[in-house]
Amino acid sequence: MSGREAARRSGVSDSRWRQIIHGYQTVSGNHVPVVAPAETLARMAQATQVSADELRKAGRPDAAAELDRLAVPPPSESASNPYADDQHINAIAALLATLPPEAQDEVLRRVNRPGLTRDQEGPGERRRAG
Repeated sequence: MSGREAARRSGVSDSRWRQIIHGYQTVSGNHVPVVAPAETLARMAQATQVSADELRKAGRPDAAAELDRLAVPPPSESASNPYADDQHINAIAALLATLPPEAQDEVLRRVNRPGLTRDQEGPGERRRAG
């Protein structure tokens, strides 16, 4: 995977990705050290399949803890929700979690279709049953 693709998957700009990887950014011709915030580094690790243990070994236990938090699925909902443990929904949620936040918002916006009722859907938008 290219650096550009990894940056896209993690929701980090290509230039910021390079700054973090190289450990500096250039400001007025001077190299200024760059240290990624734990949340950013965790998203970068998630996109490139770096484990929390590898982050700990690299001296970033804060990012490792954040990566662990990102990897833990939300607690299962009560038994009153018939979809709480649905394998299809869990797979979709896991896939959605790999997208950058802006892409997640776009997917959710498209799925939600505010104000659109089943009767108002066009023929190409009919929802399939189960």
